[in-house]
Amino acid sequence: MFQNNALLSQLKEQIQKDIPKRQGIVKATDRGYGFLETDKGKRFFIAPQEMKKVLHGDQIIALIRTSGEKTSAEPIQLKNTGTDVFIAKLIIKAQKISIQANNPLLKGFFKIQGGQKLVAQGYQDGDWVKVKLLKHALQDNGFLTEVIAKVADVNDPFAYRLIAAATYHLPCTAPDFDTPTDILDKELPREDLSDLPFFTIDGVNTQDMDDALYIEENESGWKLTIAISDPSAYVQTESDIDIEAKNRAFTLYLPNFNVPMLPRELCESLCSLKEGEKRATLCCQLLISKQGEIIGEAKIFAAWIKSHYRLNYNDVSDYLENEDAQWQASPVLAKQLHILNEATQQRLLWRTENNIVFKNQPDYTLKLNNKGAVYEILCEPRRTANRLVEESMIAANICIGDFLAKYKQQGVFNTHSGIASDRLEKAVSLLQEYDIVYDSETLASLEGYTKMRQQVALLNNSYLDHRLRKLLAYADCKNTPEAHFTMGVSHYATWTSPIRKYGDLLNHRLIKSILLEQDDIVIDDNIGQLLNEARKAQRLAERDVNNHLYGQYFKDQVQSQWKFKAEIFDIIKAGIRVRIQENGATFFIPCSLLCKDSQYAKQIDCNREQGKVFIAEQTELQLGDVIDVMLHNIKIETGQLIGKLAEPLSIPV
Repeated sequence: MFQNNALLSQLKEQIQKDIPKRQGIVKATDRGYGFLETDKGKRFFIAPQEMKKVLHGDQIIALIRTSGEKTSAEPIQLKNTGTDVFIAKLIIKAQKISIQANNPLLKGFFKIQGGQKLVAQGYQDGDWVKVKLLKHALQDNGFLTEVIAKVADVNDPFAYRLIAAATYHLPCTAPDFDTPTDILDKELPREDLSDLPFFTIDGVNTQDMDDALYIEENESGWKLTIAISDPSAYVQTESDIDIEAKNRAFTLYLPNFNVPMLPRELCESLCSLKEGEKRATLCCQLLISKQGEIIGEAKIFAAWIKSHYRLNYNDVSDYLENEDAQWQASPVLAKQLHILNEATQQRLLWRTENNIVFKNQPDYTLKLNNKGAVYEILCEPRRTANRLVEESMIAANICIGDFLAKYKQQGVFNTHSGIASDRLEKAVSLLQEYDIVYDSETLASLEGYTKMRQQVALLNNSYLDHRLRKLLAYADCKNTPEAHFTMGVSHYATWTSPIRKYGDLLNHRLIKSILLEQDDIVIDDNIGQLLNEARKAQRLAERDVNNHLYGQYFKDQVQSQWKFKAEIFDIIKAGIRVRIQENGATFFIPCSLLCKDSQYAKQIDCNREQGKVFIAEQTELQLGDVIDVMLHNIKIETGQLIGKLAEPLSIPV
């Protein structure tokens, strides 16, 4: 009876004026309660009852109530919701229709507008749908939603792919356009190199082959030609295909599945460097000294080439690593492979001494059956053939970075500024512990950072490597030339995957404008943001798919007592994260499972700042340690694998 009483509303408003308010982001938990996180780093508890008014990710204003020493947030006003559209499972039981959000942190009770019509439209119990939020509980009486599209059928064994793509607003089918077949840039001179025995090295099942190699030995060292497929010869700027490619930004790769950036007729046929087919390319021809250094400025030009040999990584690696390998190269190809292998070894040695070389990490391939489940996980170390291609592409990207910086002062540059500016002093202190002495100013320079990394590499200290990695700034993509500290080079611009990366396609257009002495291309200032956001969305989709597949793969191994070798790669207050060496899975081990009895967990200090686990101020574990772990359980909703130590830590009594 008092609901519409103006006097009561006025009194309530007056009372609220005297209560402090804070604006922040709602962070839900899987236990019903949540927190309001402000931009000043403050966190306020939100009780389960109050969480029914908001959703994870909402930006809100809340009253901050204090009771004794405890403070809590009471949501009162919505500023913005991060949940305009989300993915959910449709639940149809008798006459009741409801949805369950795919994100387990979205726990609101969602009413569905027009829900009864869904059955007539062919929707079934368990179908996955895209849902739009129409009304919010802070603005109306509860949450009201509308189903706007079907994402996947309940019986689709590969639904998890479609769910991941839809969650991050990624396409799940190839672009569908009429494929252009005429060369656009007929005025661009192209050398005919189709008689040279170029070869490609890719995976066995790769269809979008975008790079081919040819090498000659000379008195000073080697002359290496890297030929890259040229889709810019067919894709007109601002055409429908180009606009769609820009929106996608990258080809999406998931286990046994890809969604291309360009129409398949282009990326897997007309522009793919298929064996025996004449193709339009851009080429980088560079001279490498016998010591492995790139001599002078590379020659950049357009050409027609023909791949004479389609090779795969395993065959080439076996051949170069074992004289008795089953696959054998022809005399012409054998000469090419041996010369390239020798040049690659010298190039890698030179980069190790003068630039920065990453530690090789294995690739993990998840093999799926026709039911979409993992039946095998292959751990594939980086082998000889991988290095042949990688070193060639790195050299080509360095050359094009310098080329664009010199002649255009613009492009799509991969950049990295090394240690974050606000962490330089921490890096200085950390390095001093290992008798590596630098000041902040020197570490902030490319030369200083490169020399420091070379010294650190000689120590072969995994803990120090991990600690330094956590002090790095984020890598970025910019339209003006800047250094790439973690490569140890002045400029780095990728252009070797133009049928898979839109930034590489843009660099092709810039290269051509230089060759034609034109000045009609400008790279937008926001290109870095566009590419970074697209890459982030893809990585989140990849993470979700991998979490699902690993969760399914391990579901029958819970409590199996199998021991796995694992490396600690992250330590946070709540526990440690480890990566299983044999299959690439990641386990989270909470503090309560680091010791035998969880009642002693409070005596364990997981120190994120130092990257160590302490008990009574003694180091028990640290980043980079390889330890024995076992699977404890699986959080089905998220696919998170919870592990435990095979030998729990001892807690002094």
